[in-house]
Amino acid sequence: MESAHRSRIGEWGMALAFGLLVAVQGSAQAEPAVDPALQAAQANVARTNAVLLDMVQQQRQLEQRSEMLLVVALAALALAGFALYGRWRPGTVKASSFVLQGRKGKTRAALRVAGIREEALLEFMDEHGRPVVTVGLAEAAPLLELRDQHDRPRARLSLGPDGSPTMELYDAEGRNRAGLGLTEDGGVGLGLYDAHKQVRAGLGLGEGGAPTLNFLDAAGQCRLRVGMTAQDLPELRLSDNQGHVRGLLRMRPDGMVLIELGDGEGAVRTMFGVMEEGTSIVGLMDTDQCFRVTLAVGADGRPRLDLFDSKAEPHASLYLEADGAAGLKLLSAKGEVLFKIP
Repeated sequence: MESAHRSRIGEWGMALAFGLLVAVQGSAQAEPAVDPALQAAQANVARTNAVLLDMVQQQRQLEQRSEMLLVVALAALALAGFALYGRWRPGTVKASSFVLQGRKGKTRAALRVAGIREEALLEFMDEHGRPVVTVGLAEAAPLLELRDQHDRPRARLSLGPDGSPTMELYDAEGRNRAGLGLTEDGGVGLGLYDAHKQVRAGLGLGEGGAPTLNFLDAAGQCRLRVGMTAQDLPELRLSDNQGHVRGLLRMRPDGMVLIELGDGEGAVRTMFGVMEEGTSIVGLMDTDQCFRVTLAVGADGRPRLDLFDSKAEPHASLYLEADGAAGLKLLSAKGEVLFKIP
């Protein structure tokens, strides 16, 4: 501001000097005779004008030097800032732990390296200094853990070695009671655990998106399964403690609903069903899964009982005719009719 003010004064002085010079010159041109006093005045004005021009020039040079000094100072500050940033850039501060304390000196948060693998952990403490939230790495996988006032885990979110996420919930004793996660093959599952950390129920989606609900016994064997097949067909399955299916309720692609009962080896021995055209049937099978006896009621309401050999060939049939008359047919091993009524 001061330099600008001085510059304006110099300019005004120059303007005033030029005005006086023009006025004196005009007066000299108006009078034909040359006055010595006038010549002396003109000489003084010229000298004053020269002095003022020199002052203005010096002022301009001083302003240019000041601007250059300012630029140099700013450049020096910028270089110093870059040097300071380069010296304190992230990664150069080394420490094994950082602790945040409240006004009363209580630790409220800590960043530290712990464990054999020297994994980084960030912990947040309650007012008593107990860690209640932990964020960091566990077995080289990221995790988020919530703990109660007794330092027991109650919730945990982590990633497995294959990158699959898992969320676990714990009871007041620190035992895992529920888990939700994704499998490596793209499935998703929810597991419920008993007090002995044994999974007892599970809800999941397979790779193809088929949902299943499983109930397990104390030994971890699935005993009841409700779900959909890969063909999007519903089924209910009952299993024994050896894993053999003893009862199965399912629907076939043709719409037939079946109830299958199996033996201790898992072989189907009895079947109940309603066929697509409306025939209801009960079939008894041998250990080779071959029908030996069938009892059916057709869509027209007529009953029929058939007996088969080990090759599923019929040998005897008892039935009702359309008019209500009873019929009986006996066949030989070659399929020849041995006896028939009517």
